[in-house]
Amino acid sequence: MIKKITLAASIVLLFSVETFAQDLHFSQFYLAPLNANPGNTGAINTDIRAYTLYRMQWFTVTNPYKTFNIAVDGPIFKKRMLSDDFFAAGLNITSDNDGPVHLRTQSYNALVSYTKFIGGRQKHNITLGYTIGYNIKSVALGGVKWDSQYNPVSGTYDAGYGVAEGGGGGGFLDMSTGLVWNFRTNHLFRSALGFSFHHFTAPRVSVLGRNERLLPKFGVQWNIGYKLSETSNTTLLPSLIAYQQGSSLLLNGGFNVKYVLEEASRYTDNQTDKAVYFGVFYRFRDAVYVTFRYEFKEYAFGAAYEVTASKLTPTSKSVGGFELFLQYKGIFKNKNSKKSSVRFL
Repeated sequence: MIKKITLAASIVLLFSVETFAQDLHFSQFYLAPLNANPGNTGAINTDIRAYTLYRMQWFTVTNPYKTFNIAVDGPIFKKRMLSDDFFAAGLNITSDNDGPVHLRTQSYNALVSYTKFIGGRQKHNITLGYTIGYNIKSVALGGVKWDSQYNPVSGTYDAGYGVAEGGGGGGFLDMSTGLVWNFRTNHLFRSALGFSFHHFTAPRVSVLGRNERLLPKFGVQWNIGYKLSETSNTTLLPSLIAYQQGSSLLLNGGFNVKYVLEEASRYTDNQTDKAVYFGVFYRFRDAVYVTFRYEFKEYAFGAAYEVTASKLTPTSKSVGGFELFLQYKGIFKNKNSKKSSVRFL
């Protein structure tokens, strides 16, 4: 019998309920705010935010698992609001391709939110967000090798023997909501605590004749920023996220250290011209990884590299995956618009 059957483990996962139940994730989850919680929509200190992430993992085991995300969001009607409250809108698109079985998920999401300013001088803001999207899930089995494709006559693997290639898929509507509380006790400490409820309608997902419900997912995220002193160039940025989806638990936490190389205050007092970030994170029973980010004016570039810390370690040779990140944050030079303020982490 063939010893090298491509991704037997992936086939088992493909046809398990858990695979259909679990969502994609990013190591740099704090840099994918619209995926983490709809309540992050428009909660920025600028007029617009646009970012993209690319993730590739398990390329030492099989064909890489690839995930791509692009998003844009920002406040709307802000200059028409009489108070510091405002509405915001966003667009979030993701593409997830799970290895040689080509279990693909395309997701197109529109987001809206409302931020309420509560008491104090820029101390507390609560944002309620909502996401509605259309998802397309499909699978193609052409790249999979099966035991039944062993040809006893030739004694070799035969792609056309024993099993026919197949595939299928379908689309479904999905909705999520979330609440984020941004607050600060002083100019040195900032915090963003969020709670999210994803797939709350439990939509049905149909792939290869299977008709499964996408399990609801509950999430908690907490990002903190603590500047060491008024004159310090260093800020500690701990981040934690936890998701419960069916019997699956994702727990991810760690911290970044930000060091400002050069600072400018043309628009707000937190706009840095140059800054670097270094971080260490741990995803429970899965991976340890390091992160890097560089900011230059309105732009930021980041990367993460994972080392596997699970039962896949011998097979993956400890190589988990890597991510790339690119972001733009800008302020519109419109004299009629309100000046941006430092209200969010």
